[in-house]
Amino acid sequence: MKNYNYQERKKKLEIICKKTTLIQKTDLISVGKISNNYLNHLQYTSKNLLLSSIIGDKKKININVSYKSILDHIAKKLPDNITHNGMVVPRKENSLEFNLFLKSFFQFLEDTKLMNVIDYFVSPPQLRIKFNSKKQLSSNSSEYVHSDAWTNHNTDRSYTLYLPIFGDVKNNYVEFYKPKKKILEKDWFKPQKFIDGSRIQNLYQKAKVDYKLGKFIVTDCATLHKTVNKLNSKPRVSMDIAFIPKGEFKNSKIDCHVNSKEFLDIGYKSIMVFNNSFKESLKKILSKKRQSLSNRKIIKF
Repeated sequence: MKNYNYQERKKKLEIICKKTTLIQKTDLISVGKISNNYLNHLQYTSKNLLLSSIIGDKKKININVSYKSILDHIAKKLPDNITHNGMVVPRKENSLEFNLFLKSFFQFLEDTKLMNVIDYFVSPPQLRIKFNSKKQLSSNSSEYVHSDAWTNHNTDRSYTLYLPIFGDVKNNYVEFYKPKKKILEKDWFKPQKFIDGSRIQNLYQKAKVDYKLGKFIVTDCATLHKTVNKLNSKPRVSMDIAFIPKGEFKNSKIDCHVNSKEFLDIGYKSIMVFNNSFKESLKKILSKKRQSLSNRKIIKF
């Protein structure tokens, strides 16, 4: 498969910006605004999804429905459908809340015209909570400078959408980098551990990109980035979803990739239902060959 050079990648992002509401910030980084209506809707539906995770995990809870209370509860006792990295894994009992969340996300994509350029999502969109890192970092922790192309389920053709939804984005955020020279080595796109990013970090410099509520960022997968967690920072709720634009593949051969057409009617004429229950442990679900996000079906009505 041909590896796109720097100028080709720059041109492809320019084309995406012309077709959407994005504005190119650097050669490989673009930024956009999300309207208050769509942000509020995402906040409400993501809060309901998190609350349903608590209720589904434990029948008896003592909690109010404020976002802060929900996040405090989750930080103290992680529900079984939320991974140690903060990924919210849907179960069949909260399929409704997940579908309402998906619907609000796709409405945002339609409003910004991003849905018109997306061919595949690298995996079904998920909500993530980023906590303050207290434990020792793993070799693939997002606190290391890395590229999204380094994961086995991604490709060097992808882009990533970063959308902060709620929380402490001032002290818990994503930092972006741009290359000092307009040259990209082919080997940089091969799967590798995030901890190894330090070897090429000196070839990059920080990009002046604001990560804050009301904004979203779309970057070419050649863009290095990392999570910054300042001392005593609070949790951040966000979406970091990789996608592949139209025109790259006739058919993706990677199993976890989901054609955007599957989602067009979610929340309108169809719903996505997961087979796994809260009665099954997350460890058992994730140990299966086909993980929970592949263990799903779309019901049309």
